[in-house]
Parts: sequence; structure tokens; C-alpha cells
Amino acid sequence: MFRSFLLSAMPTYKLSYFDLRGLGEVARQLFHLSDTPFEDDRIQVEDWETGKMRKKSTPFGQVPVLAVDGKEMTTSCSINRYLAKQFGFAGKNPFEEALVDALADQWMDYFEEVKPFLLTSNGIWPGEVTPALKERCEQGMAKNLPLFEKFAKEQGSAGHLVGASLTWIDLLLTDHFRSLLTYFPDALSAYPTLESVKLMAKSHAKLSEWRTAHEQPF
Repeated sequence: MFRSFLLSAMPTYKLSYFDLRGLGEVARQLFHLSDTPFEDDRIQVEDWETGKMRKKSTPFGQVPVLAVDGKEMTTSCSINRYLAKQFGFAGKNPFEEALVDALADQWMDYFEEVKPFLLTSNGIWPGEVTPALKERCEQGMAKNLPLFEKFAKEQGSAGHLVGASLTWIDLLLTDHFRSLLTYFPDALSAYPTLESVKLMAKSHAKLSEWRTAHEQPF
């Protein structure tokens, strides 16, 4: 009876995103890690492009969108921060939370540089994978991976990017590495701290359970 009361008192969650890992996967993993029920609303890319009404109905014309008891929020990092705070994956104290947010902001800048190559290579964006696209991706990696390595070495421990416990920034970077290493298998070879974060995620039983069940190239 008490469990039934707790379940009835919990918010209802609906996460709308493409049927890809992409920018919706960290939120899905946070739900799984916290054993929180949610509606996993997966949109087909072609339906999003042709179904203009659905696109127009979102707050900023983009996904992911998280509905909490019917109230919507958007942008992936805002959603991730919100869920991480609700479920205990935001950092152990306000300073750790700020470090997680700082690294996430830097990652978003980095992702803008590598995104065109990755999305075009996966067929999500139309067009040819040109040498210029690959070069831009490699430049983004060369500029940012050393920064991530230094940050993790100074601010993290035990295979984590910040502090000594799992946070949503660990989920964000390690899920990205799954895509990056498909095209650049040696991308982390010069970055042992980032490699240890990747191995931590791989050995995390509950996280591995989700990732094994939801294998997608991007």
C-alpha cells in the first residue's frame, strides 16, 4: 500500500525525442538509473520533418521535450540538469554541481564542431561526408579532448569526471564516446583519464543494462 501511495505521488514523465540516442539518451539513462517510470516517446525523423504541426507544438521548435505532469521544458542540458537534481546525479554539493554544468557547457560548444560530421556520417543529415567535415571534427577533438582530460584529472576520481560518484556529465561524455569511437577508434588513446571514465561506464551494471538493450549508432 505504501509503495502504491509513493507511485501515485510521483510526477508523471514523458520524454519526446527522435528514435536515436542523440540528445535524449542521457535523460533516458537517468530515468533507468533511478528506476523512475516514464513514457519514452520516440519520434521518427521523417515524421518530424513532414509533421509540421508537431514541430510547431514544441516550445522552441526542437526536441527533446520533457513533460512533467503535463508541463513542458526543453533543451537537453536543462532537462538533464533537472532530472539529475531530482534523482541524485547532479553532484554531491553545489560546487560539484557547478563543475558538472561548466563541463556540460564546454561540451555543447565542442559538439557543435563535431556534430556535422557525426550526423552526416550516420545518415541523419543529408549530404556527402566531405574531407572538410571530417577535418572540422578532428579539429574540434584536438582542441577539446585535451581540455576534458585535464579537467577530469583535476576534478574527478575513481573513473568519474567530477568528484567520485556518477553524475550526468559522465553519462553525457561516455555516451558521446560510443559514437565518436566508431569513426575514430583511437580517439581516447592519448587521454587515459577519459579512457578510465569510459571503462567505468562500461562496467556499471545498471548503465550497461540500458545501453545493451538500446544499441543504436547515434
